Amino acid sequence: MSSDERVKYWDNVWSNGLTSWHAKDINFALKNHGHLLLPGPRRRVLVPLCGKSVDMKWFYNNGHSVVGIEGVEMPIKEFYEENDIPYTTEELSWGKLYSSNDRRLQLYLCDLFEAKPEELGKFDAVWDRGSLVAIYEEDREKYSQFMKSVLAPDFRYLVNLMQYRPNELFSGPPRNISNELVLQLFGDVCELNVLETLKWGKDEFDTQEVVALLTPKK
Repeated sequence: MSSDERVKYWDNVWSNGLTSWHAKDINFALKNHGHLLLPGPRRRVLVPLCGKSVDMKWFYNNGHSVVGIEGVEMPIKEFYEENDIPYTTEELSWGKLYSSNDRRLQLYLCDLFEAKPEELGKFDAVWDRGSLVAIYEEDREKYSQFMKSVLAPDFRYLVNLMQYRPNELFSGPPRNISNELVLQLFGDVCELNVLETLKWGKDEFDTQEVVALLTPKK
């Protein structure tokens, strides 16, 4: 799928209010395990495919620097407006940058795969709540290569995984991401530690949500 097709799909999702995944409260994984993602003060946090997640405000309020990447403009504008955060904009050759006045909160409007790692810099922490589970299967290898290119040496990478048995009725998004697949994609540089597993009732999919922490490989 081309960049334009990907962005058009998600733009349609946001425009039509088909965003049932958007939560008004901080994600449970951050409440339970945020101290492992952020072991020190003033960390630099990346939120890929960020939408208008309130988790970003939580990072910001706790003194961290936040960078989000989002392909659709609508949620970026709504994030700043709904949280009453003044912002400025800057046109880039590969996208558009929305920054809070103190520049501690920066949201890039661009296709994730067109973002420039050398301009983004390195990140101490990655919060991947709905990104890896959203991308297309054919983009996973490219996604992992991009993410690994922006990790600081002593990074922490917290990821929420949906695990179920896909069938003809449903195959995502959110897509099924096994622990084994995560290791295939990130195991060359990361160790995986499962922190929490939530069962989503007894359904035909055997659905569970797994919270995992990726840390530098020893």
